[in-house]
Amino acid sequence: MEHNVDTLIIGGGPAGISCALRLSRANVSNIVVEKRAFPREKLCGGLVTIKTLRKLSENLGLSREELSDFFCDESEVIRLYRGRELLTSSKLSPGFHLIKRKNFDNRLAGIYKNLGGVLLENTVCEDIDLTEKRAVLSNGDSVRFRHLVVADGVQSRTRSVLGYKKPKLGFCVETQVPREKLVRGGEIELFFGIVKNGYAWIFPSGDTYCIGLIGTGAQKFDLLLKDFLASLGLDPAECEIKGAFIPYGYPVKQKGGSDDVILIGDAAGFADPITGEGLYFAMHSGICAADVIIGGGEKIRPEYLKRTADIFKIIRQGRILQKIFYRPAMQKAFAKVMRGKNGFVGFFCDNLISDYKYPYLKIRKLCRDYKKSK
Repeated sequence: MEHNVDTLIIGGGPAGISCALRLSRANVSNIVVEKRAFPREKLCGGLVTIKTLRKLSENLGLSREELSDFFCDESEVIRLYRGRELLTSSKLSPGFHLIKRKNFDNRLAGIYKNLGGVLLENTVCEDIDLTEKRAVLSNGDSVRFRHLVVADGVQSRTRSVLGYKKPKLGFCVETQVPREKLVRGGEIELFFGIVKNGYAWIFPSGDTYCIGLIGTGAQKFDLLLKDFLASLGLDPAECEIKGAFIPYGYPVKQKGGSDDVILIGDAAGFADPITGEGLYFAMHSGICAADVIIGGGEKIRPEYLKRTADIFKIIRQGRILQKIFYRPAMQKAFAKVMRGKNGFVGFFCDNLISDYKYPYLKIRKLCRDYKKSK
């Protein structure tokens, strides 16, 4: 069977489906090719910020009722630790919602299909001819397209086929622990000093706690997580630990290649270098891609790069701050400054983590504004 569409999207995660949803609502024909079947497992802490919620509601048109089905938990408190020492316990306004990515991705894909979207699961692109604008799929079908959107993840096969370099990556490991096995207060908890160039976390996740860590470089991440679990009184042998590479501060330079091809989400290397958050950038880049396509024209890449310039700026500034923040001496100073600063941490999370109201390199202005607010 041969499909003829305006846009072929390779990858059915939040980036690809966000693009597809936006296109479908604008009556632009598209098809999504996904190598796995939904519901599928996906490693993710599951924290959803207010800026991501805004993308879901304002840009993708999801109702309040639809959104409520996505969440498994929420927290209005964040606790910061250095090692096992509690530094602050801060109130958030608004709080963070939490999801189980398997359910989140499945529901998002379901909304797309309910709109009449074509999602080909358990299917990969075997060959792509950009001259003929034709893709051959593993299920025997072929797709003729006008635009190509690459959203097949951090280890993107399509990105390699198109000749783009693989970005430098970080790594994360996590496990799910039943609530009854761990006595915590149900708040978001972040631990610094557990892993180099990163942090460990405990997130409430419905009937479980999601526990994991993220970092860069040559580290034995599984052993570090096992040690962290043991420090919490858990038996690491009873925990199923999973790991995955993630973008962590080095987006793909998309200045070469075809002007009718763009990379979005993890395939583009989009993730926050400080927090590791990728869901917001996945959806934001997917929406930007759709809006450029809806706007018309054959050469979508130049306009797409203009619209995602804010992503590159945030990542570039975050990478600079990352190199400073995660130095051992800076971590020690950070702990000294943050002890008991509950109000400031809440202000920081509300205005920078939850929503990018301040650039990363404007931390001093954020501090001055916090003092004024008091």
